[in-house]
Amino acid sequence: MCNSREEKAVLVRRLKAYYGDNLLSVIFYGAHLKGVLDEIDAFVIIEKPTDLVKLNRLADFIEDIKEPIEKEYGCPIAFELYLKEDADSFHAVYLDIARAYEIAYDKDDYFAGLLSKMTNPEVSMDYVQYLTTIEVVEV
Repeated sequence: MCNSREEKAVLVRRLKAYYGDNLLSVIFYGAHLKGVLDEIDAFVIIEKPTDLVKLNRLADFIEDIKEPIEKEYGCPIAFELYLKEDADSFHAVYLDIARAYEIAYDKDDYFAGLLSKMTNPEVSMDYVQYLTTIEVVEV
């Protein structure tokens, strides 16, 4: 079992050092907040792409941040890495985050405002209606 407090602090420090002013938010959520320390769930939002290819951004995150921390502390990290433009749309993970979360870093309260918007029934119902109107076309 890992010491999630120490690992999370190291993760936030490394994210700040790696992304600098481009880092918008770091949110922890999931089972470890309920005392189950099998893995740490992290939701990370950056303002603009560090690489135009999403796969490269994810590979950099895994190689430079995730894997070194996992190796050093022995506790797996599950993560979501979003650009601001992607985070501004509704994602199902917001429902999971809204149940229990810990804001570790939030530049200009970006994520706090985003979550408030996404959990507002008047706003979120528009997304739900959109999602439920998708039709399956048989070929």
